[in-house]
Amino acid sequence: MSALTRLAPFVRCGRRLFRGCSQRTARGVTVRHAGGGVHIEPSYRQFPQLTRSQVVLAEFFSGTMWFWILWRFWHDSDAVLGHFPYPDPSQWTDEELGILPDDED
Repeated sequence: MSALTRLAPFVRCGRRLFRGCSQRTARGVTVRHAGGGVHIEPSYRQFPQLTRSQVVLAEFFSGTMWFWILWRFWHDSDAVLGHFPYPDPSQWTDEELGILPDDED
């Protein structure tokens, strides 16, 4: 039981984290600090307005992705192209291909 009493402060702290930054009034109603109004105005058939930080982050992550793809292809191309040389079909015999000899009817 002593272990549970030692965990009580952590449970209270965790409950506050999950509850968020909301405050309760005297009647128990939660007060939200959302600012009021629409944060992003809806637009019909128009591209969204991106901030500079969003553009920079998008460029960074897409550049990192392509760097990783090309790096892995350069250093481990056998994973994509195969490990063995492609066989030459002109070297195969009729027997290997399952073709019957010409003299059989």
